[in-house]
Amino acid sequence: MTKEVYGNMGVILRVDLTTGTIIREDASSYNKEWLGGRCLAHYLLFTEVDVAKTDPLSPDNKVYIGTGALGATTFPSSGRTHATYLSPMNYSGWGDSNCGGHFGPALKRCGYDMLVISGKADKPCYLYIEDDDIRIESADGIWGKGTIDTQAELIHKHGEPAKLLCIGQAGENLIRYANVRTETTNSMGRCGMGAVFGSKNLKAVVAKGSKPVKLFKPKEFFEVTKQLRDELMDPKFGKVHGVTYELMSKWGTPGITNLIGTTGMVPIRNWQRCGIDPKFDRLVRLWNQDHGTRREACFACPVHCHAAYAVKGGKYPTRGGGPEYETTTALGHKCDITDDKAVLKLNAMCNDYGLDTVETGAMFSTLMELMERQIIDKEFVDGIDIQFGNGDACVELMPKIVFREGCGDKMADGPWRVAKALGESALQSVYHQKGMCATGVETRSTIGSMLQFAVSPRGSHHLNGLPTAEWVNIPPVAVKVAGYKEAGDVRSYHPQAKARLVQYYENMFFLSDSLGICKFNFGHLGYWHDRAEDLDHMYDLICKSIYYASGLKYTVDDLFTIFERSNQIERATIVMRGIRRKDDQPNWKCLNEPCPGDHPVGPIPLPPIDGEKYNKILDAYYKQRGWNDEGIPEPQHLKKLGLGFVATKMQKAL
Repeated sequence: MTKEVYGNMGVILRVDLTTGTIIREDASSYNKEWLGGRCLAHYLLFTEVDVAKTDPLSPDNKVYIGTGALGATTFPSSGRTHATYLSPMNYSGWGDSNCGGHFGPALKRCGYDMLVISGKADKPCYLYIEDDDIRIESADGIWGKGTIDTQAELIHKHGEPAKLLCIGQAGENLIRYANVRTETTNSMGRCGMGAVFGSKNLKAVVAKGSKPVKLFKPKEFFEVTKQLRDELMDPKFGKVHGVTYELMSKWGTPGITNLIGTTGMVPIRNWQRCGIDPKFDRLVRLWNQDHGTRREACFACPVHCHAAYAVKGGKYPTRGGGPEYETTTALGHKCDITDDKAVLKLNAMCNDYGLDTVETGAMFSTLMELMERQIIDKEFVDGIDIQFGNGDACVELMPKIVFREGCGDKMADGPWRVAKALGESALQSVYHQKGMCATGVETRSTIGSMLQFAVSPRGSHHLNGLPTAEWVNIPPVAVKVAGYKEAGDVRSYHPQAKARLVQYYENMFFLSDSLGICKFNFGHLGYWHDRAEDLDHMYDLICKSIYYASGLKYTVDDLFTIFERSNQIERATIVMRGIRRKDDQPNWKCLNEPCPGDHPVGPIPLPPIDGEKYNKILDAYYKQRGWNDEGIPEPQHLKKLGLGFVATKMQKAL
């Protein structure tokens, strides 16, 4: 490196598990053009891996784990870590995972903006990083253990400052929806990153850093980040903003369940019903009142939305971290299980095994519906009575999946593949996009959300760009970001309004993932969304923070250009793996079944998605992105964005 680096650390660490080779690469040349985190990971994956053909569970797949220019600083909630890789879970093959906690700051303080893991170790191992000391260590004694014991033993061995990413038995056994865990609450979930670790014989990554993050203008940085912290917590900043902080800080993400349910957005009974149902009250707040032991926070976060809990006595005495909204809806609402103790037990099991709670819950609820429809019987699930509302059956079935015992071997592939093997009728019970089941969003409730879920490169997932101004119902903000008042109408099928709305939020969600900050606090929830000018205020403070931290100047337009380019890389990759317009359509339930339920906003029951109107929105979205009628990026458009290398590689693959 020829000049001082600020904000970032200026180094990419590359570790090849096959050869044991360790390389440090100058990262400073990437910082201005690709920002860091998710955006930089996308660029590196696309340019370094044969993204069209590589098997996600082969040694040729690479995992890119990055922080960002604001990570590990006093910027509020700057503890996020992002990973990009090819996914074994969805059939699009795109893998993105993100988590909070403290691992990202620890990795950054070791001196690295990004860790690139390639190859496959001969024997189970873990990667130890302590500043400049990089070692590939034997995983003897921890391979075969859950994530709780794994973290405890490695922290005992390496000391309290050590922070981990690790897998449990689910990742070791290549369960397609295995995740990577850190601490008691945080997961790099969805997309099967845990299985990718397992395929590389990689049990854990330990980071123990002591290097300072140098700031370009420290005094100014501290002032602006203090202002951001204070405003995040200010109940008078705006009604929506203040309510969001109150709910998240007191109750965590489960506390916003009924807020989300006002439009019918909360799914119930495998998406057969939706909205607000009092029978699930114990999963919204009461579990925390009865079993919560403390609130927890990620690095530098003033919101402390996480919880720890302990259930004493009864059938399921247990303790753990969380649960999140996605867990309570996946294992509770979708499975029609109202017993909070059963849901907390299932959450703790998933966390220790290293299973994605969303896909696990979808596996259970899909089986329950298939049983209800008499497509399968008890013999299919080894005699287990997997009926709606039966939490005991889920507790019994989960270890069979994790250890691939009996019926669990086929269920290790996830709901979409299980149903696909059973036939077209069974697939009608799978609420998915691109082979990955939906998070806790009923997409028949809000049309922009339906579009976002359908076009998401990794499958049904809200964190690819759920349009906040629509589902929180803030019309002035929707007009600002999309140019049409219809953008804020949850039932509107206005093509240009919904297309521009979704494009905006998809691009906006790159912001947090690429800077190492929390998406909840900066774009995804009700923060900074009371007034149109609040977003401008947020961007102003973020751009100042980037400059004071790194010395790099960006306008909002500069940032959104980087985000647009990164989105095009995602799309080019999945197109090269066979994704076309047919894969951007709503799933069967969305198109064919109404959804009854109780909710104050929107029609009851929610009608099916109007396929003809939806496809007009999809046409507008494709045009807005510069893609043809099949959703393939136009080479000339890519070149205009400075992505000639993407156009060349994509055309060659096609």
